[in-house]
Amino acid sequence: MQFRTQRFRTKRFQTAQCQTAQCQTAQSEWTKQRLLLGLFSLAVVVLTVRAESANAANHLFILSGQSNMTGAVRDAFTQRVQQHFGKEHAVVVMRMKSGRGIRFWVADYAQPQGRDLSTKKMNSNGQEYEPLIQAAMDAAKKATFDTVGFVWMQGESDANNRLSDVYEQSFVKLTDQLKNDLKRNDLYYVIGRINDYARDRPDNEHWRHVREAQVRLGKVAGNAWINTDDLNGGDAQQPQGDIHFPKAGEEMLGQRFAEKVIELIEKRKFTKQN
Repeated sequence: MQFRTQRFRTKRFQTAQCQTAQCQTAQSEWTKQRLLLGLFSLAVVVLTVRAESANAANHLFILSGQSNMTGAVRDAFTQRVQQHFGKEHAVVVMRMKSGRGIRFWVADYAQPQGRDLSTKKMNSNGQEYEPLIQAAMDAAKKATFDTVGFVWMQGESDANNRLSDVYEQSFVKLTDQLKNDLKRNDLYYVIGRINDYARDRPDNEHWRHVREAQVRLGKVAGNAWINTDDLNGGDAQQPQGDIHFPKAGEEMLGQRFAEKVIELIEKRKFTKQN
């Protein structure tokens, strides 16, 4: 009886071992299958990301203007568009010059009647355009771009020098020249309207005219303008702010420009898809 009981226990123990071995084998096969499935899924994800990256659109952004188009504006703008489109798909170039009227970007600038700018001054027309277009063309040699945008923060000099009457036509000449030289008739633009710090000055007529012209230009289909009145540092001590933006205002300006170009590009994409 004792022998039979021992034999029975040994058999149960062997059966348990057998069951454990079967379980381990099954679990091993299950683990292998899970590993293979995981590797397959990872491969699909990698290939998908690579395909999406290869098919992703490339965008060129050309920033220009006078003193309010600063390095801080450029940096904030670049960070946002590269965050949205990907660093490798968003290229930003900038050429700016402080204290310059729009004529410095327009070689065939036609001055307002009765202003009589000197021949010496008129000879400097267009001198800022060359480094701007060169920077843009250098970028265009390195990649093919699906969109090209022009971001413009300028106009204070034209307002202060009573040159507002030809501001609108001068900007059209500038963008037409960019389109022609870059061979991009689809170039769009975003204008930063000069801020309202001079609104209470008795001689602010030209300041108002430049602002109005910039809004009209920004309302042309496919383009835009942005408001900067809240960026000039106005407070209780200086309610009208300043002609130049403080650092925080510059950074916000860059972000605001970025959000607007993203909006325009996404609208174009939606229009093409539909």
